[in-house]
Amino acid sequence: MKRKMVCTYKAHFIAFALLCFFIAQAALAQKFVVAILPDTQCEVNYNPAMFTSQMKWIADKKDSLNIPIVLHVGDLVDFNSTDQYDRASEGFKILDNVRVPYAITLGNHDTGAVGEHSGSAALGNVNANLRNTDRFNTYFPVKRFTAQKGRFEKNKSDNAFYTFKAGGLNWLVLTLEFCSRQAPVEWASQIITKHPKHNVIVLTHYHLNAKGIIGQDNAGYGDLSPQKVYDQLIKQSANVRIVLSGHTGSSVHRDDIGLKGNHIYQILQDYQGEDNGGGFIRLLEIDPGSKTMSAKMYSPFYNRTKTDSSQFSFTGVDFVGQKVKN
Repeated sequence: MKRKMVCTYKAHFIAFALLCFFIAQAALAQKFVVAILPDTQCEVNYNPAMFTSQMKWIADKKDSLNIPIVLHVGDLVDFNSTDQYDRASEGFKILDNVRVPYAITLGNHDTGAVGEHSGSAALGNVNANLRNTDRFNTYFPVKRFTAQKGRFEKNKSDNAFYTFKAGGLNWLVLTLEFCSRQAPVEWASQIITKHPKHNVIVLTHYHLNAKGIIGQDNAGYGDLSPQKVYDQLIKQSANVRIVLSGHTGSSVHRDDIGLKGNHIYQILQDYQGEDNGGGFIRLLEIDPGSKTMSAKMYSPFYNRTKTDSSQFSFTGVDFVGQKVKN
């Protein structure tokens, strides 16, 4: 009788342990949402309330939607002025207050390449001005980026990398400057190589154009074209999964195969020419359990979701570090 009770106890213990294991596995693989902010330059300049509505909504939904990080594709501001950076900084303080990490890649309008009182080219050498990011780095010092783990230049977040965990997977966000110089690309390659177990998201202002084609030029005043960055860095890396950009167009996406056989999902989002941006946020739901990524554009300012081609899904996504089911 005593032996039977012991066997029953063991059976219950094993069943309980298995249940805990499966619950833990399900929790690890739970879906999450990456909130992606398209170019906010016109919102910050002409309709700050629209910009604020995005930040407040993300802060309110961080737990219910499981938002581990917010990513901005660049052109945070329209002019390189203190008043616009004041507005942008105040908006991001909403995320600071609720401890939502974020990464911002620099657009051309976030630099000395544009004037303080207009979006036209500033006086001087426009290529040199493009690398003048003092104002951005003053308003957004390294310490504000809580997920940032390293950078190309000391005390400058122009080219930096960030890590986070979500869905039971390791993630690395790499911000790369507009039409990058050669040296940051080589640095970025080293960072990716050192993190082979991370799913890499490349966050850069200019990558796809409105037709879904990788940019072939340097925008007239940058350095490397998006195509050269893609050839030298993105398609070379086995663990790059996502490339996010803005700068032009509205919403397009494409799926290419890297040299190591990995799918590279590239997504453009930029609505600056439509109602100053309309307050739209790209919500990218990532579900490691079902191996899917689903995207849509939602505006908390209008409480409206776009029903056009900006809604799409990628299936059969092979995430780095994901166990293959037999």
